[in-house]
Amino acid sequence: MQTITMSLPDFWASALINGDISSLDNDEIMKLNNFSHFMIHNYGSCNAVDCTDEPHFSKYHDATNFDVLACDVLDFTFFTTIN
Repeated sequence: MQTITMSLPDFWASALINGDISSLDNDEIMKLNNFSHFMIHNYGSCNAVDCTDEPHFSKYHDATNFDVLACDVLDFTFFTTIN
């Protein structure tokens, strides 16, 4: 099985790791859903299996294309099912 690592907003961590979106507002949920659809379409899955512990600020990250502005990010690792 292959993995992919992406730098994503740290405030997505609970949703990506635990499936808990309770801390996100509607706009953030929409952006996360768009990212999830992208991951499923391109990689076959959107289940994060790990992430780094220490966030770092990044102007450009892997969620930039989903209208997420500069923010603290973590590096998330995902299993992929599509090569």
